Amino acid sequence: MQACSVGILPPTAVTRPTPAALAFARSNLPTRRVASTAFAPPKSAFANLLNGAAARNPVKLNPTRLPWAAKAGSTFHAAMQASGAGPAPLARSSILASAQQLLNVPYVWGGTSATGLDCSAFVSQAWGISRHTTDSLSSVAQPIAKDELQAGDALNLTTGKDPGGDGHVRLFDRWANPEHTSMYVYEETPPRSVHHVIKWDPSYTPMRRNNVIDA
Repeated sequence: MQACSVGILPPTAVTRPTPAALAFARSNLPTRRVASTAFAPPKSAFANLLNGAAARNPVKLNPTRLPWAAKAGSTFHAAMQASGAGPAPLARSSILASAQQLLNVPYVWGGTSATGLDCSAFVSQAWGISRHTTDSLSSVAQPIAKDELQAGDALNLTTGKDPGGDGHVRLFDRWANPEHTSMYVYEETPPRSVHHVIKWDPSYTPMRRNNVIDA
């Protein structure tokens, strides 16, 4: 049996790389970028305030209370309301009953409670709507003709049509004479809300609450 000989290459002399060559080699190595907080832009005072509040009062969510955490197989339907639907239906008799209960309440400019009301707050409460002013009642009511006035309608004078710039609104009850020149109205006026007879004033625009019911 003949022995196998293995050829070994002779060593090759390698010259030491120069500093320039080492620098060039290092420049071609992949670079790993590490974020450094030393160069991070400073946070604003408002951001620090929010972070501090979040740390002191962490928000804890209960997944069972979330609308999308419905039981398997069930469908969640969001509440929907038609655009421009207006306030809920309300009977004329209910409007007059509310106005009657609001009699003798002291007049307070900007008042919204039983301790004091102004004219638009009085009508807003009688109509069962959120607080409106003489200039915003048109968003929940429509203008009507004088001959169409019925109990529970309003007589509105906007600030733009009021020479004094204050505006005023009254609640119509009924005509006081066949000629329709006098009428019974509910109104909040200094010193307190009243139900009385006044003369027809063409400066006021007759208005009807949306979704009022003739009952």
